[in-house]
Amino acid sequence: MNTKLARLVLSLALVALVAAACAPAPTAVPPPTQPPAQAAPTTVPPTSAPPPTATAVPPTSAPPPTATAVPPTPAPTKPTATPVARQAGHLILSTTTSTYDSGLLGHILPEFEAANNCKVDIVSVGTGQSIQIGRDGNCDVVLVHSRALEDKFVADGFGINRLDVMYNDFIIVGPANDPAGIKGMKEGAAALKKIADGQAMFISRGDGSGTDVKEKELWAAVNIKPSGAWYVSAGQGMGAVLNMANERLAYTLADRGTYLAQKGKLELVILMEGDKAMFNPYGVIAVNPAKYASVNADLAKKFQEWLTSVPVQEKIAGFGVAQYGQPLFYPDSQAYRDAKAGSAVAALVIKGKVEKELALSLDALQALGTIKWQAEHPKKGMQDFEGVLFKTLLAHAAAKSDAKEVVLTAGDGFAATIALADAACDACGIAIKDGVLSGVFSGQPSSAWVKDIRSIEFK
Repeated sequence: MNTKLARLVLSLALVALVAAACAPAPTAVPPPTQPPAQAAPTTVPPTSAPPPTATAVPPTSAPPPTATAVPPTPAPTKPTATPVARQAGHLILSTTTSTYDSGLLGHILPEFEAANNCKVDIVSVGTGQSIQIGRDGNCDVVLVHSRALEDKFVADGFGINRLDVMYNDFIIVGPANDPAGIKGMKEGAAALKKIADGQAMFISRGDGSGTDVKEKELWAAVNIKPSGAWYVSAGQGMGAVLNMANERLAYTLADRGTYLAQKGKLELVILMEGDKAMFNPYGVIAVNPAKYASVNADLAKKFQEWLTSVPVQEKIAGFGVAQYGQPLFYPDSQAYRDAKAGSAVAALVIKGKVEKELALSLDALQALGTIKWQAEHPKKGMQDFEGVLFKTLLAHAAAKSDAKEVVLTAGDGFAATIALADAACDACGIAIKDGVLSGVFSGQPSSAWVKDIRSIEFK
């Protein structure tokens, strides 16, 4: 009995042990977990607020003119091709593309902004558009290069106080193999005629800019209205047109400053230069506050005074020299001319085959005896002049017996030669207007009517 009982107890114990061994282990309950951490958002550094003008996007058909020329740092506000909203402490400058594409504005404007605690908003388009923006009262000051359009802007009462700023010149560039054969020609209009005669590819600005106006003048001089597959009117800025001409191995008319600034990435070469008719002066004009009360007249006046001051003019004179071996623009404000002359008057030098060389101040020139007379310009017709007759200068300098001709040289280096006998006509002389000396030589071609004469050399 006891043995049976013991066996029973032992069996029950074994069953219990087996059951315990086969039972699933208790699941450990993990401690409550935090919700899965979300990925930390990527911190995008705030983009510096774009300058006010950068919000106006240029037409999609063409990239902004500035895309091809990066100005030196620090750069001014990136230009737009459309008017910008007015803001306190901002000056809106409407200007031709060449002043920005060349890098000039990036070179000089930071100084003005720092000195006047302001920001200059640049609207960079062709001269025609720049002036129209001024006419619409959407800027404070314009800096452009088409004297006829500038004078009309002022005459119509929209602009005030036009001031000379600087000049460069227009050139004709094209492929090095020169299919039209214009290399070495001295007259721009004749070179364009040769391009048209050969129907060589030509890219025109076609945008109403100062460059476009000049091109049309040159075509008109040879009675040509260009058209056909060889002539492309791009409707774009100078930088874009140079790129197009480069891609198509075409000719184009360009301002020297923009060409030099982009020369490193172009295969185009200068083929025609030096024509007086392609001289390219720039002027700065304030928008008339009497027309538009919103104009920042005080800041516009400060800008004009600053831009034409001698220190800034000297900065313009040095721009481009280190990189290109020559200036991109030549200073030409009245203040700069006065400083260069060493006084507030212009000077005329008479030299060469004369018994008495003369260096005359404006006062000394007028003291020789001024008169009023009429002379017929070959293009502009009969005009009135006041100044000193050439015969009077001849009497004081006394030409030598072997002197046969005179060379008239302007401040920009342009020179014209005419026969001494022709220069001594009764209606020939040196006109004086606003301190500028200009040649008046009746019966001679317009090239002999040299403006801003600085010297007369007898040969």
